[in-house]
Amino acid sequence: MAFTADDFEIDHFGVILHIKVLEMQERTVFRIIFSDFQDDLFITRATLSDGKRYWMTVPEDPKRQTQAIEIGREIVAYFKVQKNV
Repeated sequence: MAFTADDFEIDHFGVILHIKVLEMQERTVFRIIFSDFQDDLFITRATLSDGKRYWMTVPEDPKRQTQAIEIGREIVAYFKVQKNV
């Protein structure tokens, strides 16, 4: 799925996420800025050797991996809606 470079916002369980789309080392990286003052989170999609894709934190942070996966799913959903508008 190709992502556009426009920043956007989504609601994640009542917390507004300000999402900035960045290009870093030829990868699309999303900077997540939380309205509840959590530390920013940087996530990207990676592809495993078997071809499966998953969301991961940049740099890798096992403590926030679940959060990266949840927010990554919401980012994909956001782009699917935008594609159909």
